[in-house]
Amino acid sequence: LVLSTCFVFIDAGEQGLREHFGRKIEGKALLGPGVHAKWPWPIDKVRIFRAEQIQEFIVGSEPDPATEQARTVLWTVSHAKEENFLVAHREGDLAANAEGGKRTPPVSLLTVSIPVQYQIVNLLDWAYKNDDADALLRHLATREVTRFLMSADLNRIMSDGRLEASVELTARVQQAADEMGLGARIISVGLQDLHPPVKVAPDY
Repeated sequence: LVLSTCFVFIDAGEQGLREHFGRKIEGKALLGPGVHAKWPWPIDKVRIFRAEQIQEFIVGSEPDPATEQARTVLWTVSHAKEENFLVAHREGDLAANAEGGKRTPPVSLLTVSIPVQYQIVNLLDWAYKNDDADALLRHLATREVTRFLMSADLNRIMSDGRLEASVELTARVQQAADEMGLGARIISVGLQDLHPPVKVAPDY
């Protein structure tokens, strides 16, 4: 049993970090795909990461497994565990919606399900510069999406402004990740699933 812990197998697309008594081995910490020998556990330990694979998480509404296989997705039918975000309005829309002298609030609610795809490009930074890099990246992406939507225009982001918004969001999340030294490359921030909340969808 002890001898079996002296070898570690790393698959293609993965990288390992070898630690000696819980600390990285300077200059020898990174391990590529293949079979590697090490001191038995608990002297040496290898943490394996999917470093070369494209990984993904969702900002906003998580897909509902019970309905995600449906061929047709309607705004009026709930197909996810909804999470709403504030989105801005243009001044012209506010004047048009004013009734009885009351001014419509300059925001609307929008249900979003935004996939963020990323790749680990510097495993040492990813593993050691922050306690939980994966959770931190999720928080950073959620923060940037929230900030962006609060200054975006509802009509434009729901129509012809999605591609431009996706490019800008990708750049924003990448900048936030770089500032924290995450060692990750943001590949895309998708805006495929944007729609009003189910309760007000019929009005659209």
